[in-house]
Amino acid sequence: MFQVKDYCFAREDRIVGVGVLQLANMIEQGSCACWVQLGRRFHIDETGLILLRILSQRQTDEIAREFVRLKSECRYETESTIAASMSNQQLAANRIS
Repeated sequence: MFQVKDYCFAREDRIVGVGVLQLANMIEQGSCACWVQLGRRFHIDETGLILLRILSQRQTDEIAREFVRLKSECRYETESTIAASMSNQQLAANRIS
């Protein structure tokens, strides 16, 4: 999984989107050059929320804090952008595999 961030001087940095690439093909080829659509925020069920609450209590664990922050940030998209993003992600996944 990778993420794209918007680093801004005058305001708080925020995540623009996330995406997923299969590493199996990159290992064989040594590199990967492709267009990847950024997906929407992941849906978190009750178990996921419990895990996020547990991880958020680990004040000295930098990795846990970063994970909770990444999973709880919102990205702003319209309905049409989400639908296009999901269909393009499926096309990209088929091209890569």
